[in-house]
This record gives sequence, C-alpha cells and structure tokens, in this order.
Amino acid sequence: MFEAERQRILDSCTRWIPNDGQLGYIETWSYGDSHATASSHFRKGSLRDSQMNDWLQQKGEFAIPHTHDLDDATGSIRLLLCERLGWRPPGFSMSRRSFLSMEALFDLPPEALPVMTKDAGGEYSSFKYDEKGVLASMSVTVKLPQMFQLGNLGLTLTHSFKTRITLAFMYGWHVFADQNQVTGDPVFPHVHNMQETIRSSALLWTHPLLIPVVLLQEHVCRADMMLESLEPRVRWIEQDLGVTKAARLVTSTTGISPEVKELMTDEEGRMEVMTRLNTAATDVINTSKVLKWDRRYCKFLRQACEGIRSSEVHSPVDVEKGLEGFLSYLEGQVGSAADFGESMRLRLDIQLNVLYNFISHAGNELNSKIAAAAGLDSAAVKTLAFVTAVFLPPQFVAAMFSMTMFNWQTSTSNGSPEEAAGESAVTPSFWIYWAVTIPLTLFIMVGWWVWWQYQRQYYARGFPGTKQDGDTRTSQTPILSLGLKGPFVRRKKSSP
Repeated sequence: MFEAERQRILDSCTRWIPNDGQLGYIETWSYGDSHATASSHFRKGSLRDSQMNDWLQQKGEFAIPHTHDLDDATGSIRLLLCERLGWRPPGFSMSRRSFLSMEALFDLPPEALPVMTKDAGGEYSSFKYDEKGVLASMSVTVKLPQMFQLGNLGLTLTHSFKTRITLAFMYGWHVFADQNQVTGDPVFPHVHNMQETIRSSALLWTHPLLIPVVLLQEHVCRADMMLESLEPRVRWIEQDLGVTKAARLVTSTTGISPEVKELMTDEEGRMEVMTRLNTAATDVINTSKVLKWDRRYCKFLRQACEGIRSSEVHSPVDVEKGLEGFLSYLEGQVGSAADFGESMRLRLDIQLNVLYNFISHAGNELNSKIAAAAGLDSAAVKTLAFVTAVFLPPQFVAAMFSMTMFNWQTSTSNGSPEEAAGESAVTPSFWIYWAVTIPLTLFIMVGWWVWWQYQRQYYARGFPGTKQDGDTRTSQTPILSLGLKGPFVRRKKSSP
C-alpha cells in the first residue's frame, strides 16, 4: 500500500550528500542482569558514507568486540542517525546506495519514508506473525510535528522478538548540526541527550519501545525549554503594558509606561508591540499544538505495549515495569507543559485585549476632540450665517437704490413736482437686471442641487451602513431639511 508513495518520495529526493560528522551510530548489547550496566556493552561514534557497508555488515573496525559473544546476548540495539538536509524535498547526509542498503538490511517497513517526511507528524506500528501465529516482529515509525525550535525528527525501527534485536534509523534536523537551519542560532544537537539516555537505560535495552520513548523524552525536553524561553517574553509584555500586578509583577509600581501612552497615537510603536505580542502568542499556540500531539503519541505507545502484551510476548517484569514507569513520567511532563502553555496563551489573550482597549480609548479621545472642534466650527458658522442674514437686507436695499436703473432725481431736474409725477422713476433698461438675476439664480440653484445629489451618492457608497430611520423618510438637501419644502423634496411612498 505504501510502495507507490515510497517510490515517489525516493524519486523526488535529489540531495544525497554524504557529509562528515552528520552520520553516526549507537550500539548496545545486553547479556543479562549481571552485565546490563557494563559500559563496554555500549558503543557510539560517527560514520563516513564509505564506511556504511562495513558498519551494516559489522566488519572491520565495526565488528562486535571479541569480549562479546552475540550468541549469548539477550538483546541488542543498532541505531543509525542521519542529519536531514533542507526541507522540500528532503535531503540525506548519505548516499542513495547506502540508504537502500540500510533499508534492506534493517527490513524497514515501506511506510517508513512516507511517514518520516510528513510535516504534521504521524505514528504507525505493525506486527508480523510466524506460521504458528506467534508474534515474530514489530515495526514502529514515528514523525514528530515539524517545529524548528523543538525538532523535526523521524524514527523507524524493526524489532525481532526472537533475538530481541532492534534495528532503527533516525533522521531529522539538528541530530548532529549545532546551528539552526532557520534562524542560524546555535543549538544543542539531539544526539548528545539521546546517547546519554540510552546509555543510562541499560535495563530497557531489550524492550522494542525504548528508542520511541527516548525520542518522546527528547521532544518533551525541547518543549520545556521552549516554554521557559517564552515565559520571560510574556512577562515583559505584561510589564510594558503595565496593567498586570500578579505573580512576579505583584510588587511592580511602574504603571503604564510613557511608551504605552505614546503608542496609543503612534502607529509604528503600536505595530511593534502588536508584533511582539502576536509572535509570542503564535509560538505558544504552536508549542501547545505539538504538546497535544505528544499526548496522542503517549496513547500510541500505551497501545503498542498492550499489543505486545496481548500477543503473549513477555519481557522480564522489571523491564516492562521500568518502561511503563518511564512512559508514565513523560505523560506527566507532557500534561504539565501543556497546562503551562495554555496558561501563557490565556495571559497573552488578556494583554491583547488590554492593548486593543488602549487603542480604542485613544480613538475615543480623538473622536471627542474632533467632535468638540466640529461643534466650535459649527457655532462659528452659525454666527457668521446670522450676521450675514442681518446685513443682507440692508445691503440689498442699498444696492438696489444705488443702481442707475432708477432715476430718483427726476423731480429735481424738471423743476416742478407736477411735471415729475408724470414721469417714471424706473429707467427703460431696468429689465436687464431681472433678465440677468433670475437665470443666474436658477442656474446656481440647479447646479448646486446636481452637485448635492452626487455627494449623496458618494456618501452612500463610502458609508453603506448609514441609513435614515422612519417610514416617511425624505431625500432632501440640508437647507430643505430645515423645513423649507420645495420641488427638490422626494417623499418615500409609505406602504399600504
């Protein structure tokens, strides 16, 4: 079922680049309780690609030490570790030929490569039975969720219940590399912690799930480190905003800093704080998501233990109890880390709401100032309009009487009042005044009405949510809305 996907991934992998120092191994041999803690039964080292065949065949310098008789061994571990190169497509710090040789000799399952290259993480196990229906071997494939701060590791293994030999391949970022591929920051390689954990767990060397549990421990350890680095960032944000007086800030007396007051109106400063806050929140969410997967992985390991036990393949009681105790401890660590991450997420939610409230308060204050200024402007305009209205009639009368269209000096020029009474005071050219005034007034009113209709449409497009209430609402100009009903008023017909 997985063969087609496996072949597709193999064909897409173009980076097979053997690099010194990015390929290594761990080997152990178990000879019973009396030899379980002997340091001579543990071996580790680095490999060159040219040495892969000798290591796989256990020849030359990689031969089993003469003090060890494999026929007398009660179990063994052979773990090959390889650094991952790049992201898409995945690259290997070994040649394609060496990988295929290892895959064949270790009898790795066909789902190994598809599962180990997933970004979201995954876990898979299968059992093989002999012709008598007895459990002969099992395979386990695990891929941690991709998060470069925690690791991007994959593991696949096969375990023979007859020989108690585990053959495993681990592949991922920062197995040996000491520099983060994303940020370039120095990192502590995974191999060191896993070597020491395997070395110190000699009693569990014969258990098929030891290496998957060691992988879980390394992942939880990195998650704890990530959360420890996030906690000061969250606390600094709380301190900068100055509204939290709890936990380590219970004695803080700084209050709201001047920087926070400035960012209420400073867009650049506001974006900087929001960037810090949202970055920390995203890191917390991603870490919590990974810890959620760790909980699922713990259940997967529990089910695998039950599958082994139900097949009547029994390990020594102390081995089973030891691994279950180790797993229970890690389950507790995962739960504690997940709760801690959730508490930080809630704290960041509070700070985000505080920041939004600050910005909203600043916006409200600005709107209040604008409203006050608009009120003053309105009062000034009303005063100016009133003064204009007061002086407009006298100006009109003065203008009318100063025009040459009226001849007020007729009586004086003709001499007698009787003669002046028969003559008109209006000059024959008075019609010119009305011929110019009336069309010009109408033209201005029509032009202004057309402009106002355009402004209403523009306002409706710019503010579509603004509507007038009432069943008898009118569409009219501002002047007409004062009660001067005229031909420019359009009443909406009320529904029957």
